[in-house]
Amino acid sequence: MFFWLMCYLVEVWPISASDVGHCPDPLLVTDEFSSLEPVNVNDTIMFKCNEHCILKGSNWSQCRENHTWLTHFPVCKSRDCGPPETPTHGYFEGRGFKSGSTITYYCEARYRLVGTQHQQCIDGEWTSTPPICELIQEAPKPAELELEKAFLAFQESKELCKAIKKFTQRLKKSDLTMEKVKYFLERKKAKLKAKMLP
Repeated sequence: MFFWLMCYLVEVWPISASDVGHCPDPLLVTDEFSSLEPVNVNDTIMFKCNEHCILKGSNWSQCRENHTWLTHFPVCKSRDCGPPETPTHGYFEGRGFKSGSTITYYCEARYRLVGTQHQQCIDGEWTSTPPICELIQEAPKPAELELEKAFLAFQESKELCKAIKKFTQRLKKSDLTMEKVKYFLERKKAKLKAKMLP
């Protein structure tokens, strides 16, 4: 016997009709009955999915003598994929999420993609986990490096007057404005405060 229900096609193969009693109707994930007549003890039922779905789990079960099913019932899962995850600071482009469709991930400006850029929907699953968008760390500018060196020399100096003189000479050579120096020192101050927090 064949019965269609949603994604399922159920085929009942009676092996022994002489045993007394039957199993409860096989309830599928949809909470609907998959059979229109009782399944007797030792009868085997086969599960198949329609062409738009794939079977996850065992494709058969048998009614045992204690009137329970031998195996858990399978699930028929759509071959199409759900919407993929969108990474923080990123997005994807692609049309539809049907089996065989492809999407491409991109990141916003100042972020780089870490992971697989192109993914395909195959049998209800995307081919890999979504990538992430990682902030691109900016390299310090040469003037900032010079300021960092001047600051370190100032900290290590034992003679305050000489240290201040060298520090100001380095600042003049690097063409840094007092506004940039102030910004640099404020960042240093914030980092030191953050280190002191528990």
